[in-house]
Amino acid sequence: MGRSIFAVGDIHGHYWRLVKLIAQLPLREEDVLLFVGDYIDRGPDSGKVLQFLVELKASRPTTVFLRGNHEEMMLNARDTFQERRPDYERYALWMGNGGAETIDSYPAAKPWWNRVPDEHWAFLEATGLEYWLGPYAFVHAGFLPPDARWPFAEDPRLWVREEFLDSSHDFGARVVFGHTPQKSGRPLVQANKIGIDTAAAYGGPLTAVQLSVDDDDEMAVFQV
Repeated sequence: MGRSIFAVGDIHGHYWRLVKLIAQLPLREEDVLLFVGDYIDRGPDSGKVLQFLVELKASRPTTVFLRGNHEEMMLNARDTFQERRPDYERYALWMGNGGAETIDSYPAAKPWWNRVPDEHWAFLEATGLEYWLGPYAFVHAGFLPPDARWPFAEDPRLWVREEFLDSSHDFGARVVFGHTPQKSGRPLVQANKIGIDTAAAYGGPLTAVQLSVDDDDEMAVFQV
């Protein structure tokens, strides 16, 4: 396999799985390392995961970090409180989707957002929404097909499910995504998409795939 891109699925606070998975990857200097988001929530060590990623970004500046809907929920919860106009629905949405576990992974402090170091907030704010390379497009949840309706204010790239999952549309590249847990514990592989969230948040493995920048038929799977 020539130049590769290694894409890592949804981590959800599972620090030790992340460390072991990264150690497995046969990364070379010319390869691209990419994360599809959902670093936090549900697992026990979201704070450690973010610190690991902050340090990885410093040591490997070419690493690509995409935003997941869980990072979006966390940022929204912080912003509404810091603006002194708390949106308790947004806060409750995050808390109900693993935010409480994320807050508990940091030392206690008041107000709650002060538990999170500034460098972690800066990391979250700098995450991207999509990344295109060779025959692949990388995104957290997927892309909205041109014939689909999306009546929500939220960005579908962070939240879409059925509209994308059920689509055979050619999006201009094969889409590599997370967000939707694969209960089989293996990546979802279709002609127009590859799903790499293998349900680490629910006891499944954490997955990375190695893809060739020059050939969309080559793929290797790594799991912890």
